[in-house]
Amino acid sequence: MHVDLAVGARRVARRLAFGAGALLVVAALLAGCGSDARTVAQGPVPHPAASSSAPMVVVPKLVGRRQEDAHRVAARSGLKLRWTGFVGKYGNGRYNIGCVQILRQSPVAGERRPRGAQIAVIEAACRTPNQRPHGVTPGGQPES
Repeated sequence: MHVDLAVGARRVARRLAFGAGALLVVAALLAGCGSDARTVAQGPVPHPAASSSAPMVVVPKLVGRRQEDAHRVAARSGLKLRWTGFVGKYGNGRYNIGCVQILRQSPVAGERRPRGAQIAVIEAACRTPNQRPHGVTPGGQPES
């Protein structure tokens, strides 16, 4: 069996050169990556909407208000409501819910947003319905 050490050494050198080249490329990419973190002296990153020409408005407190009232208050402030969910088992569509109120909102009351921005809300039933769900028998079985 004939072993050519020169061929083996060249292969090892090529692999090392390729590995070193790849390492240099990765190092260059990482060095070029920066963060947009700012130091305390520079202050916080400005909000992109703050630079727009829309006037800023204060977000009203909507938590605890009924749905209709919350829409009216948000519209009067120049903001829109965006419904993001309904919590509890009464949100499954099998109950007639007569009263819905705001459980959570984002952004919170008191923050400033540009006129026309949205307030995301999660809703809940004001009270427990006094009825059985639609499509279910008194025994809890689906109606046929």
